[in-house]
Amino acid sequence: MTTKCCELIAKNKLNITFIESASAGYLAYRFSLTPFSGDILNGGLVCYDLKIKENVLKISPKMIKKYSPESSEITEELVKKSKSIFKSDIYVGCTGLLKPGGSETKEKPVGTFFYSILYKNKIYSYRCFCKGKKEEKLKKLINYICKSLIKIIKNS
Repeated sequence: MTTKCCELIAKNKLNITFIESASAGYLAYRFSLTPFSGDILNGGLVCYDLKIKENVLKISPKMIKKYSPESSEITEELVKKSKSIFKSDIYVGCTGLLKPGGSETKEKPVGTFFYSILYKNKIYSYRCFCKGKKEEKLKKLINYICKSLIKIIKNS
């Protein structure tokens, strides 16, 4: 799925930047393995620690406290704020609960991820749930993201 997604991005002469929290660079890494990476992958930022979100991306600590670091609202902020650092056609932001110790609740259990895609000045926001071991969750997550990217690009 990743190669198919990257091929579509390359075919459309687009490039992509990742702003990753829960996935800690995994998304950019997986894109870097495809034959299209040199044409499409700009890079990204791992903002696993709250201080990176606050000090580098300038996300308000009040907003993080209000919504939690792992939320749709913060994920949307990741892509909005990244535009001032990176120049890309597509921005993908990701937060979530890969393992216990975050803001998990009964309604937001471990395995819940939020990802936002900013393309042509429109933000598309998603929530997904991935079961399994950490690596399995990340593989499922990238498939969700790639399917969403393909749909967004094809429908634009």
